[in-house]
Amino acid sequence: MVEATNPSNPNNEGGRHEMWLDNENKVFHIDLYGFYGVDDAEQFFVDYEKYTTPLNQKDYNIVINCINLSTFKTDILPYLKEAYKAYAEFKSVHFINPTNSIGQMQLKRIAREVNLLEQFQFVNAESELALK
Repeated sequence: MVEATNPSNPNNEGGRHEMWLDNENKVFHIDLYGFYGVDDAEQFFVDYEKYTTPLNQKDYNIVINCINLSTFKTDILPYLKEAYKAYAEFKSVHFINPTNSIGQMQLKRIAREVNLLEQFQFVNAESELALK
């Protein structure tokens, strides 16, 4: 297991993330927490590239756990769209919905805007995941 947390956010203020690979089951995991700002989003992409560049993404599923994620400010939405396009490179894409209903709506709306809603699975619990 390889983990990364946001080093620019040592006090866990704002958004933070953890990423790790399960090479045995071919799953890349991302856990997202809090309320992301632009700096948090930029650090996310630095870490994301570090872990995904060496992968053959078409062989891996990706699970993005958003249970503890807050809503998004509008200045984050372009970053979210880019993240969705990057996630689409994986074999399958699975989101665990935030507990916040507004956050759930935002995630699905952005997926619809980038024409990926039908390709992504959105569930409310890890037990509902249907990995390929």
